[in-house]
Amino acid sequence: MTIFAAFRSRVKAGYEDEFQRRYRELSLLIVDIPGYLGHKNFIGDDGENCLIVEFATDAAFEAWDTHPDHKAAKMRGKEAIFETYDVKVGRAFEHHHKP
Repeated sequence: MTIFAAFRSRVKAGYEDEFQRRYRELSLLIVDIPGYLGHKNFIGDDGENCLIVEFATDAAFEAWDTHPDHKAAKMRGKEAIFETYDVKVGRAFEHHHKP
């Protein structure tokens, strides 16, 4: 069952470069997590960032959530980088797609 993490945020003025640098660094790390399925980052019309990450299993999500570099980045984001943030994690209970 697919696990989704939706991370919405607004970066404080002056922290945009640090945010982008950390995003690039973590994007390179996450691909090594077994069970990582992919991620997409969007910027809404109102300037809010929205990151959607997919994992194949709970264990894959937990491995990423507890990864030391990811934990350090989350702490830095909470302390300084983000003006606002909202994280939701859940399981897919239905899936439709068109190849």
